Amino acid sequence: MKADVLVIGGGLAATWTALAAAQAGGDVVLVDKGYCGTSGVTATAGVTHWFVEPGDHERAVAERHAQAGGIADAEQALRVLRTTWERLPTLDRYYPFPVRDGRPDRTNNVRGPEYLRAMRGLVHRAGVRILDHHPALELLLRPDGSVGGAAGVRRQAGGNWQVRAGAVVLATGGTAFRSHLLGSRGNTGDGHLMAVEAGARLSGMEFSNYYTLAPAFSTMARSMAYLFGTYTDADGRVIELPSGPDRNRVLGAAMLRGPVYTTLDRAPEWVRRKMPVVQPNFLLPFTRRGIDPYRDRFEVTLLGEGTIRGVGGLVTGPDCATGVPGLFAAGDVASRVPVVGAISGGGSPNSAWAVSSGTWAGRAAVRH
Repeated sequence: MKADVLVIGGGLAATWTALAAAQAGGDVVLVDKGYCGTSGVTATAGVTHWFVEPGDHERAVAERHAQAGGIADAEQALRVLRTTWERLPTLDRYYPFPVRDGRPDRTNNVRGPEYLRAMRGLVHRAGVRILDHHPALELLLRPDGSVGGAAGVRRQAGGNWQVRAGAVVLATGGTAFRSHLLGSRGNTGDGHLMAVEAGARLSGMEFSNYYTLAPAFSTMARSMAYLFGTYTDADGRVIELPSGPDRNRVLGAAMLRGPVYTTLDRAPEWVRRKMPVVQPNFLLPFTRRGIDPYRDRFEVTLLGEGTIRGVGGLVTGPDCATGVPGLFAAGDVASRVPVVGAISGGGSPNSAWAVSSGTWAGRAAVRH
């Protein structure tokens, strides 16, 4: 099979990439190891975007970069905000954003399953050929060292596949290093490996040691509600927690001494009302065990988020080129150090990065 652009991946960044490439006039093939629209951590979550009014862009970047360790690039972050402001409203016809003051509120939580279902539909209608259950195993290199496609296996039909393409975009997501983080089972770092084998470089991996709270009996890691917990040790003694990123450091130290429990008793009423709407799967593990997380005490653990919430990944230029001719990277597989520096790229910046980097990579791959 031949194409102008081959996109490897099936989550948020991959679909924005494929859509941008097709809209730029490219003949696009998307291959996913799973089913495009259900792949990656977005499919299990309610996500927000770093979606800021243009007049507030510089302020928003300055506030975030105040804790970035001095290594972020303000212009790159501003490009993310501008592109997200441009692209996200194109979803209005396909995703029911909540309405506030008579207009869509795109700063609100977006339900991952519906979001990716809409993106798959947009990609399909744009003429992209989607090959589900087609994991890629290697990039194909031309004699001059440039990337000219990829090859892999067909999980359902059997046999192998090969796509020759003018350019390849890796949008394979980050990796949670087999921590069992919900939605990350397919995030194995295969895109990182293929790119490095072709000559690409990694950056920011030292900033990929983030952890998130989850019930000890589940992989359901959705961190917002845990901000409102009262934490105790096995003897019922309250664990005093600082605000900010050191919270999990203190909890981790306590877990090394013994089990840690919480009750989400300080969650305000608006959070309790909102959780079933924006993250309906958050309550499922509790419901199945007859636990009311807002009243009952339950044990918690920490799950590693690796480069999904951390910022490490492939080094890319302004148009998401990796430095290996013909190879681009979008989303969590690429380093977000220029956007957020030495702090977490999770939450709204990561979603905005998926939108913007996918747009840049898709368009640049067609030009290539």
